[in-house]
Amino acid sequence: MRIFVGVILGMTLTAATMAPGAAANAEPSEEQRQCTAATGVSPDQKLVSCTAVIAAGSQTPHDRAIALSNRGNAYLGKRELDRAIADFDEAIRLDPQYTLPLTGRGLAHQSKSHYDRAIADFDQAIGLNPKNAIAFNFRANAYRGKGRYDRAIQDYDQAIALSPNYAVAYFGRALAYQDKTQWDFDAYLNEGQYEDRALKDYDEAIRLAPTNRAAFNNRGNVYMSKRQYDRALRDYDEAVRLDPNEAMYVKNRGNAFRVTGQYEHAIADYRKALSLKIDEPLKKQIETALKELGAAG
Repeated sequence: MRIFVGVILGMTLTAATMAPGAAANAEPSEEQRQCTAATGVSPDQKLVSCTAVIAAGSQTPHDRAIALSNRGNAYLGKRELDRAIADFDEAIRLDPQYTLPLTGRGLAHQSKSHYDRAIADFDQAIGLNPKNAIAFNFRANAYRGKGRYDRAIQDYDQAIALSPNYAVAYFGRALAYQDKTQWDFDAYLNEGQYEDRALKDYDEAIRLAPTNRAAFNNRGNVYMSKRQYDRALRDYDEAVRLDPNEAMYVKNRGNAFRVTGQYEHAIADYRKALSLKIDEPLKKQIETALKELGAAG
């Protein structure tokens, strides 16, 4: 079963604010407002406004670094990773003590699967601010990407210790426990231990973020592996309710229906999943399942 991680990898950085300009009491310009806005501005608007602020050239080095970092974050959101890295590079050059472009550049490297470069950036950000829970969480994601699950769990632990209501860190740690269940020999020797830990973390992630559809889906996957099918169905139901257009959630619910002998419901879910946006491997899985149920075509 596919584990959803988009909630982690899609997480970008909050825009930083800058001084209003040369005059101490001056109101920020519209370009400055849009460049630093955390919400209500599209990535394209942010690119235009931050570019205008940067071109004006009237900022202090730190404020210019903020504008570059915010534009880099907009590029990151648009998956223009090389442009994002170029802006983060310049922001770091202008203000080496500024942590946001370091974490931003780390995210961009991680998105390119350059995990060692990402970890180096997160190391530097943590060195500048050892209480930066976000940087610990991001570094944990990178270690998880490298398959170093125990090291990732250590960083998730630290992120949660620093920020006990950090739902994303509970979600990430649950993923790492699921990874250990699949790939770690220690999990073979301690059957069920890491699944139970994953369940506890998904419980907490859902308590803190009740609309986290990926957490419901993933918790359903854990219940499936534990053969607790009724609980799995309830979680898949909620994931589908929260995002009825995600084919993976619908397909997973179809699997739960199938294993419990509810074949008509399973076929209906498989056919619905095929009508949604779907990648080729998942499409082939569903077509195979329908064929096995005598419902191909």
